[in-house]
Amino acid sequence: MARNFVPLALDTYFRGNSHELAFCQKIGAGGNHLVVATAGGDSLGKGQLKLCKKDLQGPLANYGRLPKEQRTPPLEDPAEATPPKRPVPQPPPGGLIIRGYCSFLRRNAKGTNDRSREYYYKENPDRWAAETQSDLLWLTESEWKSLIPANPKLGDRSDVARAIQKRFYSTIAIDYMDGSVNSLPARDATMTLTVQHADGKTILLRLDGYARLGKEFDDDLRSQPNSRGSEVRVLGTIAYDRSKGAITRFDVVGVGQAWGNRMNYLKREIRLGQYPWMYGIACELVTGDSPQDRIPPYNLLHYNSTGPYFDAVIPENVR
Repeated sequence: MARNFVPLALDTYFRGNSHELAFCQKIGAGGNHLVVATAGGDSLGKGQLKLCKKDLQGPLANYGRLPKEQRTPPLEDPAEATPPKRPVPQPPPGGLIIRGYCSFLRRNAKGTNDRSREYYYKENPDRWAAETQSDLLWLTESEWKSLIPANPKLGDRSDVARAIQKRFYSTIAIDYMDGSVNSLPARDATMTLTVQHADGKTILLRLDGYARLGKEFDDDLRSQPNSRGSEVRVLGTIAYDRSKGAITRFDVVGVGQAWGNRMNYLKREIRLGQYPWMYGIACELVTGDSPQDRIPPYNLLHYNSTGPYFDAVIPENVR
């Protein structure tokens, strides 16, 4: 892939400016499928293509037979494009961007947890391993500032705002290994911050939390639609640089159990032997300088099933 293609993941709900929209329409990009095309918008392969060598050899050979002017065509000036009618949401000004990761886990003989290697369509000869999934969490400036105590003392403990807890647990603390997974409402949740260190330069906070989300566990949910549920325990550290007035670390890990089915999908693409199954999450602070770190959180978009993404205003804690 790296040698012969430029992989692009397109959200065709946000199709971009007029040039990008015309390109998507020309190659027939829409819905969940794979398209191979030239930079000029000539389709080389579509339909039941898969990301495997035998399916991509044909389009690659077709590309090699094209004359140079079709392989490297002149592109339109982006400055002449009409702005998008539906622009991609941008991170909140002065806000915080947290990248989350999710993967399956399995208990080993030593009693600790390892990443569990699972497969899409396990019985299929063309099966492929389920990759660690990633999503993002956005906090507004007033929200992240509410996490930092104004006069920290060693051992001081405070509860994280309910709006932050809801967004964190419901979107990036669930099992989203299937991809395209809507948020889960919290049945109950707790998240606290404890001051572990405070001096003139740095404040270190320990994060502890636990949440029960979605449906309660019931073995009968194996065969029921819209039956997802999970429980997760999280631990982490938040570091605040007082001279910069900024959070410099947001490291959180968690282990949970999940069960049930999303929407009406009763046959999972990823076959799991354990039920309920274990999953793990990890989170880190990102700067937002990379384009991939500015991709909107999945549940900020039209997929969200648990209400507005930003649903509460937290008074700004001025320092």
